[in-house]
Amino acid sequence: MGSLRKRMLRAMHRFCISRPQALWKRYILGFIFIFATISVSHWASLATITAAEDDAEVLSVSSRQRMLSQRIMFLMTEASHGHDAHIESSLEDALDVFEASHNALVSREDLSSELQALYFEKKPISLDAFSRRFVQMVGIASSAQGEQAEELHEVLTRWGTHELLTSLATASDLFRQSSEARIKRLQIIQKATLISALTVLLIEAILIFLPAQLSVNRTIHRLERSKKRLKTSMKTLRAKNDELVAARQALMRAANHDALTGLFNRRAVYEHMSGSGNSAQGGDFTRCILKLDLDLFKQVNDSLGHDAGDRVLVRVAKILQELTRPGDFVGRIGGDEFVILIDNPRDLKMIQDLAQRIVTAVGKPIELDRIQTKIGASIGFTIAASSDATPDQLLIEADLALYEAKRGGRSQVCAYSNALAEEIETRRILFNEINAALEEDQFEPYFQPQVYTETGEIYGCEVLARWRHPERGIVPPATFIAAAEEAGMIHQIDQIMVEKGLDALEVFMELGMYVPAISVNASPPTLRDPHLTDRLLQAVHARHLPPSVLTVEVLESTLIENDDDVALLTIENLSEAGFSVVLDDFGTGYASMSNLSRLRLNGIKLDQSLVLPVPEPRADSIISALVTLSSNLNMRVVAEGVETPAHFETVKRLGCDVVQGFGIGRPMPQQALIEWYNEYTAQQKRAG
Repeated sequence: MGSLRKRMLRAMHRFCISRPQALWKRYILGFIFIFATISVSHWASLATITAAEDDAEVLSVSSRQRMLSQRIMFLMTEASHGHDAHIESSLEDALDVFEASHNALVSREDLSSELQALYFEKKPISLDAFSRRFVQMVGIASSAQGEQAEELHEVLTRWGTHELLTSLATASDLFRQSSEARIKRLQIIQKATLISALTVLLIEAILIFLPAQLSVNRTIHRLERSKKRLKTSMKTLRAKNDELVAARQALMRAANHDALTGLFNRRAVYEHMSGSGNSAQGGDFTRCILKLDLDLFKQVNDSLGHDAGDRVLVRVAKILQELTRPGDFVGRIGGDEFVILIDNPRDLKMIQDLAQRIVTAVGKPIELDRIQTKIGASIGFTIAASSDATPDQLLIEADLALYEAKRGGRSQVCAYSNALAEEIETRRILFNEINAALEEDQFEPYFQPQVYTETGEIYGCEVLARWRHPERGIVPPATFIAAAEEAGMIHQIDQIMVEKGLDALEVFMELGMYVPAISVNASPPTLRDPHLTDRLLQAVHARHLPPSVLTVEVLESTLIENDDDVALLTIENLSEAGFSVVLDDFGTGYASMSNLSRLRLNGIKLDQSLVLPVPEPRADSIISALVTLSSNLNMRVVAEGVETPAHFETVKRLGCDVVQGFGIGRPMPQQALIEWYNEYTAQQKRAG
């Protein structure tokens, strides 16, 4: 039962709540019903009116039959008194009308059964026969004479005044009753049609228009709900769109700005340089690119941490934004490198002044976590006099100028020029030649002997690098050492000198030469190699030599400013491993006393700039003080630059332990040192 009810409800729902797009079918059905109802009602109304008119005419004819019968009798009576053509004509017309009306009445197809019986079946004589006989009798009577005319007149009078008149009256009543019955039937049909029309309209309203309205209402409600959802969706979409716009702007900013400093990044810098730039004129040049690199920034990161380094970068970015003009383009292209793009700079002085202000501002002390630190800035810049210069070309030129500024020391400003480009190209060619020389083993050791001042015995010899160029011959170290260090190849040359120096020491020992040790120079990159001690130990152990045969000379220009510097740890490791460590070029103007207290050294080598002036009171006093200091620190003193007997005697008198210089022996190749050694030892024997 419940299932049937559910099915009925579903059927009703499907029937009543149809889709709006299908309502046209119901509207057509409703139109057909309405049209049929109106048509039937119209037909019923027309039929009623027609029947009423027809019945009225029949009643009129039936009533006229009675009057005609009496008129015929009257005219017949008048005609019996005398022959009058007018009366006879009227009588003939009345007879014709009476007969025609009678024929019209009896020929009707809708005669009722009572009228049928009256006209055709009534006994002893039907009304039809009676009426026709009456007409015949009148015709005969009108032409009869004498007694026959009187008899016929008497019969006709009786018929016309009683029997025929009564039958005609009965016929008229029956016609009236038939008309009334038919009108009642038509009225019933009309009423039924009206009721049917109203019923159909009600059914249409219930089954067609009401469901259609419900469907429309349902659709309207659904559309309203959809409208509300759309409004909500639109709000959500607007919010999402705002989020997307914000995200897009953030992405665009992230794509073009440095996340740390907020400056433009490398991509944005390159795009700006690739553009046409500011078309406004008024400057002497089209564009200027300044490239800035921070000095000592690595030490900030290493000593204070990367967070401190980030704060330094943010501070530098703020300085650049404050010192540049609103239209200038400031960017960070990586690490501690920044660029400034200036469109249409006024003149060269304006650029130089800006660069110098930046160097001064960046060079001021910075306090980080209550610790004061200091950095610097080196700047290289190039100027484009036309718009033909490409971004890559300008960046390369600015980079070359910056490279030259870094070579010149800290906090320097350097401009790119053709002469600088030629110089850099010359260095590039030299770099390539040094690299080729390393591959072809063109570097060889030269040896400069060192002797004790007191005994004259050989203390050892310093191993010095020489480049035997296939075309230029022997190339002095002043030509290639700085270039090799700049190109990052000095470490390889230092290793070659160690290996070849130890090989030569083995040869000296095999020849019976007494050369207790050799000295090798350790460049800053070599000294900062954390594996240097292990490499040197491996080199001496491979030749079955003790570490004491090798002295490592550290250039005083290698500044060691932090206790945790790798170079400091390397010096400690070398000393603990048994190698001698000597501070070379002592007295050249760096923080020598600080280095003596900080470093674990076995000796110092006085720079020739201190030795060459002797004998001279002030120079003698300085050397004497340094000797006393070194003696108190248990360090030996090697005097470099001894070229004359006077130099030798003076440094000997002042207490230097070992001497080295042209007065003893020039740097020479291995074979020449063997010859020098034989000659020197022979002289010593003769002198002894």
